[in-house]
Order: sequence, then C-alpha cells, then structure tokens
Amino acid sequence: MKKMVITGVNGFIGRNARDYFADEYEITGIDLAEHYGGEGEICYYQCNMAREAAELAAIFTDAQPDVILHCAGSANVGASVINPMADLDGNLHSLYQLLLSLLSFEKRPRIIFYSSAAVYGNPAGLPVKETDDLAPISPYGIHKQMCEELCRYYNRVHGYRIRMVRIFSAYGNGIRKQLLWDIYQKYRNTGKIELFGTGDETRDFIHIRDILRALGKILAYQGPEEVFNVANGEEVSIRRLAEIYAGKLGAPSGAVSFNGETKVGDPQNWRADISLLKSIGYEAQVGLEDGVGAYVDWVRGL
Repeated sequence: MKKMVITGVNGFIGRNARDYFADEYEITGIDLAEHYGGEGEICYYQCNMAREAAELAAIFTDAQPDVILHCAGSANVGASVINPMADLDGNLHSLYQLLLSLLSFEKRPRIIFYSSAAVYGNPAGLPVKETDDLAPISPYGIHKQMCEELCRYYNRVHGYRIRMVRIFSAYGNGIRKQLLWDIYQKYRNTGKIELFGTGDETRDFIHIRDILRALGKILAYQGPEEVFNVANGEEVSIRRLAEIYAGKLGAPSGAVSFNGETKVGDPQNWRADISLLKSIGYEAQVGLEDGVGAYVDWVRGL
C-alpha cells in the first residue's frame, strides 16, 4: 500500500483528506496538537514543524512517504495582519523545515503544497489565471507567495516534485472559522447576520468534497504544470451566500445586513480560471445551495 503523510492532519482540510485518501494510502499524520482529533486509527505524531527539525526528519525516515500533503500552517488573514511574525513562522518556516528534512532522501515523494488565492490580492481582471501577476495584500498572502517561490526553487535545484494548489474559498462540514462559521455564531447569538463590507464583494466558493476530488486529479496528473487554481470558476457575492444561508436557517426577512467596513487584507472580487484543473478531469459535484444546506444541518447538530 502506498504511504501518505498529512501535515496539519487535525485541521479542516487535513482531517477530511485523511478520510478521503484512507482507502488508497497508509496515512501518517503530523500536527501541533497532542492527540489526533479525527476518527479512525492512524500513525500520529505531535510536532511543531517550524521548530523541531530533527524530529521531523525522523518522522519522514520512519514513514517513507510516497506523497506528502502539506496542510499545516496558519490560515487566518486577520491574524496575519495583527501578528505577521507568527504567520511567517506557521507558514514559511514550517515549509522550509519540511523541505530541508527531505533533502538527504533518495526517494523524492510527490508533495502538494496548500497555497491560497490570497497570493493574487485584488486581481487586475477576472477570471484570474495561474500565470497572472501576484500582488498579495496581506501578510498571509505574502507568506504564501514566498512559500511558492521556495517550492519552485527546490523543484528546480533539488529535483523535488512539488505542486502548489491555490485554494480559493473553501467551506464544508467541519469548518469552525471564516464566513460560514461566523454567520452562524452571529445569528445564534443575536438573531441577526451583520457582516463586514457591502455584500457586493465576491468569492469563488468550493466545497471540501470538491477540493479533495481536485487533489486526487492533481496527484494522478503527470504533466509539467506546478501550480493549479482549485475553485469552481464561479463568482458569488457575499450577499448571495448570506441570503442562501439565512434561508436555510429560516431567518426572517431583513436578517442580513452589511456595515460597509472593509477589513485589512480582504480582497474585493475573486473568480478563478479553472481551465487547467478541468483539463485533467475535474468537475464540481457540490452546488452552493446543497453545500450550504449541509453545513447548516451540521452546525445545528453541534
């Protein structure tokens, strides 16, 4: 059986990836937390990847992975603005230690690095392509761009096999942060849904199940491309998402409002060009209304 290491295995994407790939791979998980938070037995290591280089190298020596999904790292734009050094540590330093830990290995595992649409900032035009200029507007986006440059260097100089996936607005059952979680907390606590911005801001939402299907396609792909947009190629306003959500909650008319304030680091409009992803067989299977409805059912059951 092939072997896979998932870093950040307790996180939203890492935990779901573990379940998705468990039938195909023997999974080893790495995370900061003392205990594995998911279901089922895996080989699990607690490790601060940015700090414990020797331990990380020993884990990879034991695991001998064919594939590494590097899901670990900070994923909070607002927090990166407040404490950019912590974000640098969580993103760039943890990746650097991972790459250094594999330098002496004869076998080069395939590596998927989880980047972000944040590297684009506010694109000059939509849909944004993988080849478009990068102009991040938050420390988080800057650090992800730095990580991508590091990946390219190790591919070019050391023969690594790293692909970078720029994930757009991920959502789905199990996520306990960002917009969908925030909407529920506000409605539960106040009976209203007041959000930042005007509501006209747009995102390209992709459900976790579609993300994992995309990753499976990328892992199977043998072509030369290093960078993939992972999204659905659909521009959806925050207002539309909030109103779909409010409808699933059974909220009264007028429950959704916007305060007009823009948070530092938040882009205005996103829509991905997913021509490359579609060319390797990706097709979305989870529509926004179904995905939001499933999330509402999940969050109400907590």
